[in-house]
Amino acid sequence: MGLRQSTRRGDLTVDTRTAFARYEAIRAALPDANFPSHSRKVMHLGAWVGEFDTILLDAFGVLNIGETAIPGAVDFITAIRRTGGRVMIVSNSAGVPTAASLAKFHRLGFDITADEIVTSRDALKAALAAGSPRRWGVMAGESSQIDELGVDVCSLGDADAPYDDADGFILLGSAGWTPTRQDRLAEALLSRPRPVLVGNPDLVAPRENGLSLEPGWFAHDLADRVRGCRPVFHGKPFGDIFDLALARLGDVDPARTLMVGDTLHTDILGGAAAGLRTCLLCNYGFLAGQDTDALIAQSAIRPDLLSSYL
Repeated sequence: MGLRQSTRRGDLTVDTRTAFARYEAIRAALPDANFPSHSRKVMHLGAWVGEFDTILLDAFGVLNIGETAIPGAVDFITAIRRTGGRVMIVSNSAGVPTAASLAKFHRLGFDITADEIVTSRDALKAALAAGSPRRWGVMAGESSQIDELGVDVCSLGDADAPYDDADGFILLGSAGWTPTRQDRLAEALLSRPRPVLVGNPDLVAPRENGLSLEPGWFAHDLADRVRGCRPVFHGKPFGDIFDLALARLGDVDPARTLMVGDTLHTDILGGAAAGLRTCLLCNYGFLAGQDTDALIAQSAIRPDLLSSYL
């Protein structure tokens, strides 16, 4: 099995094989779903857009890799619209508000509106709005605009006070997160158990130079290290993000609604759990260069379609 270029953070190196094994190790914490008995293999998904009324698209690994649009992705969305189909981007991009995501898609040439983007950040914000008031310590990058979450927040960095004073923790974005900060967060939870909400369940994400470690990686590490810690996840493969997307779309026929993604354990599992048809994009993103047939057999997560290209 070929390997993606690995990424290193602290003393940890992660490649596709390691990340896939980790997804398999946490499988019991992910939703259950029903899958088709076989997958239909197609070369270009664009030839199939007329078979669906609505197409939900992952972002990283399907539309873009980091700050680069995937070849054919812009034209693919144009083809969907030409057939009268509807488009919805369903992304675990929690690290920035929707306005920033929209601006990025426009820079990359995508004709997308704000109403056509649903993110795990949206699902997290809905949960926060419905929950009890508390002060949240937030794992987030500098561009995350944590005040936009609409609750009482403080940033988790190298100082001890935010870890001690917070009434709960939110894992929003992992840019700049270090092993030292992860150890400090684990110690804080060991000394005083508190809720942990996760705004991005992904373990890794494809970037131009390899795989980045995402909040889901650190959340499951906390669950392993801290007895009784049970993070609550918002985003794919969990149902709240699909509930938001489908509510925004209105009346949809699940049999004519397709979820397209590059990851079996998030996009395909999540779409299947929501009762939708699914397509795994094989030549870009997380599983690029991998033996997808073997990985499907290993995970028992099977998409309806396997497509080489958009």
